[in-house]
Amino acid sequence: MTMRKGFTLVELLVAIAVFAIVVTIASAGFVNALRTQRQVASLISTESNMTLVLEQMAREERTGYLFCHGLGSNSPNNTAGSGNYCGCTIGDSGYSDPSAPDALANGDLPVWTCNALDYYTAEGSEVNYSLENGALMKSDSLASSTAPVAITGNDISVKNLTFTLFGNLEGDHWTPRITIAIGAAPSSSDPAVSNDVLQFQTTVSARQIDCVPGGGPGGC
Repeated sequence: MTMRKGFTLVELLVAIAVFAIVVTIASAGFVNALRTQRQVASLISTESNMTLVLEQMAREERTGYLFCHGLGSNSPNNTAGSGNYCGCTIGDSGYSDPSAPDALANGDLPVWTCNALDYYTAEGSEVNYSLENGALMKSDSLASSTAPVAITGNDISVKNLTFTLFGNLEGDHWTPRITIAIGAAPSSSDPAVSNDVLQFQTTVSARQIDCVPGGGPGGC
């Protein structure tokens, strides 16, 4: 009598179960790898965009003047709704110069912390940077349209924006210094991506001391 060899039903069920487990593990790893790749690509895109934005801002601010105040005034532009709104609060820088205009009661120079930035460029245009609905907005008085436009991409959500100003007052004999701090994350419905906020910071020193009242740009 010929003996036929084969698998029993139990062996087949065990083999199918093991195969299903292996495929499930492999598929989960592949899906996680794809998700991680998308997250990394989103973060790289965000970093690239914000680096370009910061470079553009720094290039203009190096030749700027009258940061967050008007000619002949050392008071911050804090008129809500105006194009040159800065929203600054005044603190103590720790640098002492009692002879400087608007020195604090202890003789220290003030430092301004602002949620927007307004200034004039070397070409004489008035520029304002502000945060609106998750986008970094820029307005330019000499542009074809003076309405604010977004300079960050649609795939980026700006979470926070702060400008710290020092030496920007007329007659203080300090070169204006602007520290820009921005937090941004990819715009995504995936919380693992949208909650991963990248923090960017750079400090820019203007090339000229702010003018004295009536002196015009570079008039100190």
